[in-house]
Amino acid sequence: MSASLIVLIPVILLGIVGLFCFAGCGYDYSGYRAAAYTSETILATGSIIAYWPLKEAKDTEPAVELISKSNGSYIDPKTVEVDTLYPWPEYKIPDGSNPDVLSAAAPDDIKITLGQPSIVVGDVALLPGDPVPPACVVVNGAYVDVPWNDKFIPKKSFTVEAWVRVDWTKTAPHAFRFVLDMREFNPTTAGFALCAKAVDDQDGVYAWRGIVGDGSTAFVILDSIEAPFKLKSPIEAEGTTHYLALTYDADSKTLTLFVNGVQNVQASSVGYAPNMTQPLWIGAGAPYITPRTQPTDPMNPTSPLFPFVGAIQDVAIYNAALDATTILQHFNDGSLKLDA
Repeated sequence: MSASLIVLIPVILLGIVGLFCFAGCGYDYSGYRAAAYTSETILATGSIIAYWPLKEAKDTEPAVELISKSNGSYIDPKTVEVDTLYPWPEYKIPDGSNPDVLSAAAPDDIKITLGQPSIVVGDVALLPGDPVPPACVVVNGAYVDVPWNDKFIPKKSFTVEAWVRVDWTKTAPHAFRFVLDMREFNPTTAGFALCAKAVDDQDGVYAWRGIVGDGSTAFVILDSIEAPFKLKSPIEAEGTTHYLALTYDADSKTLTLFVNGVQNVQASSVGYAPNMTQPLWIGAGAPYITPRTQPTDPMNPTSPLFPFVGAIQDVAIYNAALDATTILQHFNDGSLKLDA
């Protein structure tokens, strides 16, 4: 799929792709295990404004946010009224000669599995007397919905980070897989997102993508170029944990994508407009598209879209562009196995 086509997709398909202050400040840790990575790395980063550990054990519990109290809800389409939200179909690029799938269909066995073993090994040090280790959520056609709250919207510079594990396989459709999406598009672009994108003409190879809305009619796109990941055999998921961070420096107008603590790709002269209307979705994308209330024409997409397949943990937003040294520290701290 050509770069020019990617830029035009927001117009072609209603704009669906175009695509927290210190650890001792008295945060409410009730129901949580303030493990090493959480307390010593995430919460100790002074510019943090939002943090969803995603460690709940039941989907009936809220996805607790520790800074601004902007809790999310775990959304499993199987449990939603049929006339309210249908599982989504597959959507393709409106070009018969292009085989790429824009959004994979949600599987018949849509899943959201909470309380799974933590994918952040640096977060396994327990508090004294705590019998339960940190955990993550695993999604496959389900997601977390966090209502819009001005408290976690960075107005100028920002960093958004997440730990993920890819569980889809080589034979899965070459589709976008959104880790998180907090964008709006009406009629101009705003906000940011993180996702995976299939690399053109390379079977089973994906790049990580950072997306930013700059107030124009198209999203700014930044694709990883030095460390794409490749899925293994059709029956074996890639299964590797990745640490992703997208930073934006308002002073230099620089957008940078980090993969596993290392700067991967950077763009200059980039604008940024904060999302002032739409929710944050974790594990799915396109929160600004009309919700799906009935089966729809595949050429007229409705949300949610772009289901992620795999584990997600420790999603955080900061109101500053973390420097390369801090990003690397976060990766190293999260990768360091500690004694319980």
